[in-house]
Amino acid sequence: MTDRKHDNAPPSALERYQEYYAIQEPVPLSVIPMPADFTLPEWDDFEQEIPEVFRLANDIRTVDLNTSRALRGLGDFAEILNDILHQQNTKLNLLLGYILSREDDAEHRYTTLEYGGGGVRFIDEDSALELGTNVQVKLFLRDIAAAVYAYADVAAIETTDEGTLITAAFTRIRDDDREIIVRASLHAQSRLLKKRAEERGR
Repeated sequence: MTDRKHDNAPPSALERYQEYYAIQEPVPLSVIPMPADFTLPEWDDFEQEIPEVFRLANDIRTVDLNTSRALRGLGDFAEILNDILHQQNTKLNLLLGYILSREDDAEHRYTTLEYGGGGVRFIDEDSALELGTNVQVKLFLRDIAAAVYAYADVAAIETTDEGTLITAAFTRIRDDDREIIVRASLHAQSRLLKKRAEERGR
């Protein structure tokens, strides 16, 4: 057997998926299979493909994070400013959430079983997907009014009682968008741990 570490072979799709932490949480997902003759777009072309509202929502999210970091050193005044910004962001997030929802295609709608910086896992009851199939992915992180547009390939297919479990590993995704997914998965983990702690305390 050849050791990939020694022959410098690129990681498999499943290994790419497993490089990042993933959280088991249901979030809306759109998955569109690409035709057999599909080739991944070059990075510049990929950037141009991303719907403007996706870029807008995620850029706003990045600005919000940077603003919060900048305010940390202002003491009590920072807390007041953060409260004001949070109120404004809540209104904006509601609007962005609605606009992003219009990008959801009912014909290709799924719900994640798991997601992370490496890709997504979801159940497809009538899957015709095969290993290596290229898919277009739209991941809707509604809790933070963000959405991610990416390409992935089918890394694993497993049969379960609920249907076919598909693992798709990202092949084209902006670094900023991957960071948003990683942050969202860590926030989801924090919420889960807090909920479990509260349940144990009852």
